[in-house]
Amino acid sequence: MEPAWTGAQGDDQRRVWAAVLRPAAVELAERAGEISVAVNEYTSERLPDLLVNEEALEVNRASTEASICDFAEVLLAGADPIHAARLQSPTLAYAQDGAQHGIPLTTLMRSYRLGHAATSHHVNAILEAHARNAAELNLATELCSAWMFAYVDAALCQVEEVYTAERDRWLRSAAASQAETVGAILAGQPVDIDVASRRLRHDVRRVHVAAIAWLESHEEGRNTQAVLEAAIRDIAAAIGNQKPLVHPMGILSAAAWISSHSDIPSKVLDELRFRTANAPGVRVAIGEPARGIAGFRSSYLEAVEAQRIARLVGRPVGSVTRYDTVSLRAITTVDIDQARVFVQRELGRLGSTDETTRRLAATLRTYLDENCSRGRTAKRLHIHENTVAYRIRQAEELLGRSLDKRTLELRVALTLAELVTEASDSGAAALTDVGSLRPAN
Repeated sequence: MEPAWTGAQGDDQRRVWAAVLRPAAVELAERAGEISVAVNEYTSERLPDLLVNEEALEVNRASTEASICDFAEVLLAGADPIHAARLQSPTLAYAQDGAQHGIPLTTLMRSYRLGHAATSHHVNAILEAHARNAAELNLATELCSAWMFAYVDAALCQVEEVYTAERDRWLRSAAASQAETVGAILAGQPVDIDVASRRLRHDVRRVHVAAIAWLESHEEGRNTQAVLEAAIRDIAAAIGNQKPLVHPMGILSAAAWISSHSDIPSKVLDELRFRTANAPGVRVAIGEPARGIAGFRSSYLEAVEAQRIARLVGRPVGSVTRYDTVSLRAITTVDIDQARVFVQRELGRLGSTDETTRRLAATLRTYLDENCSRGRTAKRLHIHENTVAYRIRQAEELLGRSLDKRTLELRVALTLAELVTEASDSGAAALTDVGSLRPAN
């Protein structure tokens, strides 16, 4: 088999391509997911304003993985990168999403160049493992670098074309007008209610329940917006509205406003569900019902907070998190570090994470919820009243005070205890995972 690229058709180049670059390409494809994670970290450190949240990070990672796999395929086949480079769907979506959200083309291009630089680091390490000696490694590195540079150059030309075409289309579309109006309302800018209703094709005088549907990861070939909208339609139908206002927030999330002429019963919101078969991997957060433009904004801000808490506690796929049920945790964890210190100070030894102490804290929390009734606590926990009394005494000993002192603070601390512990554990795990990666994209 001969390489098609003219840059690899010398005798030495053909030999090193067959002996080193082809097996390296196989390994590169196999490790594309792993490398894309490390590359993502590298890029995010240098472009924090672009990769501002988990969704942006995942979209960039998926784009990086697709590009690595495509280059590996080109290298394995010995193809001419100028003609063989092609943008995969995650990369196309990344460029189109950037155009829709007004990300400067220069910023987008820089993210690709950073990705190229970081990926090269990993590719060189792979080449080193496959080369038999220093001379072979030097030639393989030189050839692969030229091959990758030609590939990236061709890919960036395609990215620019896709971005420019999408930006022109977006600016002419009604979606741009909707996005501008939604943005103005959410920013608290003065907006004429009739103009807003006309641009949104949605009566903003009504009572609104804002919802945010999101996915945690991107899967090749999946129409993410269709999946998100399927969950939103089910939520809207349960509330009694068949035409929610849907506002894409990115590739992996969408906001929606479900409106009603009349008040929406709290019980309806508590029982909201959606069909996970039609919306696999989706989670939903909702705000509280509120009327008019002010309600349009306030319900959305509450949905954002409900989403934050859902992520913090690791709510499962298919869940609907209502702000009303997590409002205390949302308010008290705006500064998670301060919340953690508060819990530690209030609970003292009762905040320990061993199983016995957790059981004591859980019993105490139920006891306070039941207005200090041993009978109701025992019935709710399916234990004897004497067991309740014994556990309460133990809890007071760990607290170092009686329950009638700083009762409000104690109740709040018990409510937050598992939340801040989970956040701390998640953060530590994330740091451990990140620490095991070397800089790359």
